[in-house]
Amino acid sequence: MLQTQQIITLATQIAKCPGFTVQAGQFLNMILADLCQDYDFAVTRGVANFTFNSIAGQNSGPYVLPADWLRANLNDVYYSIQGVQYVMIPFTLAEFDSCVQQAGLAAYPENYAVDNSPIANGDAPLMYVWPPAGGSYVVTARYQRQMPDIPTPETSAAIPWFPNQTYLKLRLTASLMELTNDDRYGATMQAALADLDAYLKMKDDRQVVKTVELDRRRFGKNFDRLKNTKLVGW
Repeated sequence: MLQTQQIITLATQIAKCPGFTVQAGQFLNMILADLCQDYDFAVTRGVANFTFNSIAGQNSGPYVLPADWLRANLNDVYYSIQGVQYVMIPFTLAEFDSCVQQAGLAAYPENYAVDNSPIANGDAPLMYVWPPAGGSYVVTARYQRQMPDIPTPETSAAIPWFPNQTYLKLRLTASLMELTNDDRYGATMQAALADLDAYLKMKDDRQVVKTVELDRRRFGKNFDRLKNTKLVGW
């Protein structure tokens, strides 16, 4: 596996701008950051744990999430009670705001919402749950991480977390060609995207069977959660 300084050297040589190493390092960190934000790779997955607060008025949250939190995948946020896992369903902050919040209301949380707005101020995102927790249950959340930038990648011996280094070389070369107004930019970018597309088709656990799921907030075991569309009123 190539080090970041080696990838940058190759890219600057191909783009015919060997003096642009600092710019290439900046581009490389941008490319890696974009990959985190645009795709869910198993290699960037992290695990966070926290405990529900059982104090009345605070048991819906907020619960502070890791600073590198981007998002959680379906069925990846759950809590355990005596070895039994209870998977929570994601919903929006607007749905959380519309939920009943009354004194004494406490149960097993079924839903969670994440507020990412604190990230803009350099703070960690927050999670809210509903119904409010009725006990101090330990929560496990598998989530996609925003990987940290590589310090001075143009001189670093670090190996990028993204395993497809051919894509990184091509994508970085294309970025440098765009900067220098090189006519090869379009073809190089297309080659990079084609390589990424081939990688995405085979990444992670592609042998796992995929299933189509209904919204568990609407479809219970006996369909008792379906909205009543036949009668008017209560």
